[in-house]
Amino acid sequence: MIYDTLENFRKYFHTGTPLFNALSFVVEFDSSKPDGRYEIDSEKVYALVSSYETSAASHNSFEIHRKYADVQVVIKGEEKIDVSLSSELKVLSEYDEGKDKILLESPKDSASLVMRRGYFAVIYPNEAHRPNCELEGKLHVRKIVVKVCMNLED
Repeated sequence: MIYDTLENFRKYFHTGTPLFNALSFVVEFDSSKPDGRYEIDSEKVYALVSSYETSAASHNSFEIHRKYADVQVVIKGEEKIDVSLSSELKVLSEYDEGKDKILLESPKDSASLVMRRGYFAVIYPNEAHRPNCELEGKLHVRKIVVKVCMNLED
């Protein structure tokens, strides 16, 4: 997991790598473009731009992905993403291959990443996280999540 400001993303990734390309897309994204899916490198790297209201953490589930890393960037509003490194995660739902997602019960230990404009988080496969959580009450958020395939077979 990586959490930092967008101005520092070049410290983590080499030019031309999928994660570098993902963060370059975010930095260059024209926020006047509509919500939706944006292809960066076909199914290997693509962005999902969405708008929604944050909700109480208790209304959201922890999740993990098997195939894709999430590059999460808030472009309007703010939210928190809870993360956990616990190895004792209880599964709530079987793996959904189409969504590349397994839902989990809340672990005993977690930390929160405050996501505001100018910050990014890279959450790798099998790292538990709970996005879309309110900081201090409900807030409208617009966010880009770039999905980066980490499965070397693809």
